[in-house]
Amino acid sequence: MLFFLYAGSRVPEVNEVHYWTKAAHFWNPNFAAGDLFLGSGNAHWAFYFFFGSLTLWLPLETSVWVGRLFTWFAIALGWTALCHSIFFRSDSSRGDAGRSNSGDLNEKVPLPHQNPAKSPSNFHQPIPSTVLAALWLVGMEWGLWAGEWVVGGCESKGIAYAFLFGGLAALSKSKPMVGWSLLGLGNWFHVISGLWVSITAAIAIMLTELVWNRQTPKDLLRKHLFGLLLCGVGFAAGAAPAVLMDLDTPRDQSTLSAMEQVYNRLGHHLSPIKFSETRWSGFSILLIATFSLLLLTRHATWADLGDSRRSLAAYKHWIRTAPKSFQFLFVVCVAALTLSMCGLIFDLIFSHLAPKFASSILRFYWFRWNDVTLPLCASLLFYAVVTGQLSLNTHQALQTRKTLACIGLFLVVSLLVTRYQRNTELDIPAGEKQSFSLKTDSLETRLKQYEDWKAVCRWINENTDESGLWLTPRRQQSFKWQTRRPELAVWKDMPQNAQAVVEWSARLNEAYKFDKLKQLQPLSTEDLERLVNKYQIQYVLLDLRVNGQTIPKDKQIYPTSAESNDSFAVLQYEPATPAKSKASP
Repeated sequence: MLFFLYAGSRVPEVNEVHYWTKAAHFWNPNFAAGDLFLGSGNAHWAFYFFFGSLTLWLPLETSVWVGRLFTWFAIALGWTALCHSIFFRSDSSRGDAGRSNSGDLNEKVPLPHQNPAKSPSNFHQPIPSTVLAALWLVGMEWGLWAGEWVVGGCESKGIAYAFLFGGLAALSKSKPMVGWSLLGLGNWFHVISGLWVSITAAIAIMLTELVWNRQTPKDLLRKHLFGLLLCGVGFAAGAAPAVLMDLDTPRDQSTLSAMEQVYNRLGHHLSPIKFSETRWSGFSILLIATFSLLLLTRHATWADLGDSRRSLAAYKHWIRTAPKSFQFLFVVCVAALTLSMCGLIFDLIFSHLAPKFASSILRFYWFRWNDVTLPLCASLLFYAVVTGQLSLNTHQALQTRKTLACIGLFLVVSLLVTRYQRNTELDIPAGEKQSFSLKTDSLETRLKQYEDWKAVCRWINENTDESGLWLTPRRQQSFKWQTRRPELAVWKDMPQNAQAVVEWSARLNEAYKFDKLKQLQPLSTEDLERLVNKYQIQYVLLDLRVNGQTIPKDKQIYPTSAESNDSFAVLQYEPATPAKSKASP
């Protein structure tokens, strides 16, 4: 319910037009056949295989809603398991609340007001995991750095994180077979996200069990070996398509593809020097808030029930007296932050000195997992402090907890009200609004242009050949979603394999020109003829919103005298035969 309230916007969301047209084409090759993006490599083939099959039986929008609900439910299951692994003990562990720190990862301490004989078992208490999820969403919304998110539209990383959260929960409870298997499934659905989670989980296992619990490497390997093999199988299944589709790509094209991704199309995710000031500010505030919570508890111990066997632990650092599952997850969060700082230093040094080399490294999303774990760590600390699970290093502990609780409540309510208003009052679905309207356009102008967009797309569906290639407006990303027709290139739909990325970039640069003020320039009759003959374009959807754009009347087939459309016109061409054209191979 929380995830629905937060992310239940109109279909499609920003990335859904990208993922779901690809998923539909995966099962039905006639869907926009001939489109460069749809015909490129299938890096997320597990998502396309399982979710794309819905499009064979249901309309595209309905398929997305089914996928959303399934994904949100799966994330909720993984998240709840992760929270319960830290704050709640299973029935079988009730007698172990007073063990020393040499126990299993599953050792946990109940909240101060709970009787150990009545400590709640897993999934019997929905409120704490829901409160933690709300706090986590606050951090994800306003404290992200690299633009990552988990709860939103339906795409491959959402279902991947559901498995990854469940895998971390199992590993934190010393269930390596289940834990690594779930991480393997997460890798299968989204190999980049799964890779960073698996690396940080391995670091946490080695630190908590080898260093703190003093297990021998031999025992540790015996305990985790088979699970690691299963995780490796999942990783191989997820990585193989991406590796195979670029296996024969020339090195120069791989380099150009990496630079296009890191410094142009995906710089807002991959290169911190390109992150916006707003992102840097949010990240800095969240980082400071997290460290402030740590400082409040740096000399404290996890609250206990007066068990004498834990008295010596009160003098140790609080992380050494924390539940083992919290220790594990805390190390995962610290490892993710450390890796992101390494990526930042690498970007600052090598993006200027050796950008080709830097792009080949930075394209693996070094900062993605930290965007998830830093809010996660902050929310766990916040909840533990407010509920008294963690003692405070202050003389006014009760007042501090009340103040923090009020702050947390204010932030959560503000977030949910803001998102609810955004989701219910959105004039244009986010996936269609993205890149469609100018910031200077009034609401009336945007709505009028959107109505014109829907009108021309309806006409295209009813009156044009499904197989003809289209040159479409630069300021849009939902043409395939609306019409099921192939496009020359669109900014949002960057392909996955290197050769297609290079071709995609070349097409964009050739088809759309900007002046020094970054204003889109109109297409002349000569420009249109050249593009039509080179790429065998049959139709042009002309953008009349571009200043100075004229219509070649001899090619116009829409709007006719019976229709009107102030924003778009459709032109039909008979391109030169392939033998006489200069079309790219």
